[in-house]
Amino acid sequence: MRRTDIAPTKSNLLRLREHFGFVKSGHALLDQKREVLLEELTEMYREARHARAQLEEALGDMYSAVRAALLAGGRPLLQAEALADAGVQRLDVRERSVMGVTVPLLEITTTEQPSPVTAPGTTPPGAAAARRDVRQLLGLLTHLAEIEVSCLRLATELQKTQRKVSALEHIFIPEYRDTIHFIDSTLEEKEREALFQMKRLKARRAGADDGD
Repeated sequence: MRRTDIAPTKSNLLRLREHFGFVKSGHALLDQKREVLLEELTEMYREARHARAQLEEALGDMYSAVRAALLAGGRPLLQAEALADAGVQRLDVRERSVMGVTVPLLEITTTEQPSPVTAPGTTPPGAAAARRDVRQLLGLLTHLAEIEVSCLRLATELQKTQRKVSALEHIFIPEYRDTIHFIDSTLEEKEREALFQMKRLKARRAGADDGD
């Protein structure tokens, strides 16, 4: 918005001041949104680091359990155990909103089989621990996926909000202030000029009356 694009009139001045009020209110709301998004993203980033550390620890436990079962029962028995029905996994996907940003809520549940999945005496030692660790990994992976997707969406929205705030701070708000100041100064100059012309007119009339 250039100063020369708007005629320096009182109606335009009033209109610009009203619009400027909306612009400043929008800037305040966007700035508040930016702060909330940054705080939420920082907290989720910490949570993601913790979840990833838990996942790495659980992976180590699982590999140890699988290695122990492999050494105790051999590869064929362990492969048969891996092919056994481990129950039904169900992933429930819900959503929540953070300052207008939709982030996922993931939950995985496993329905256990009511009967043994392998014949008695065929399960290699350590296989139950490996199965338990794998099931735990599914929950940890689901939780980490939820957090990382949320972080990505919040970071994207934070970048958009930051660009809008910067545009308002460095382009629109200064242009509005400059244009309002220009119109206000122009109107004041016109008022002073009109007042000066009135005084000159009065002085001429007074001089003409004295001459009579």
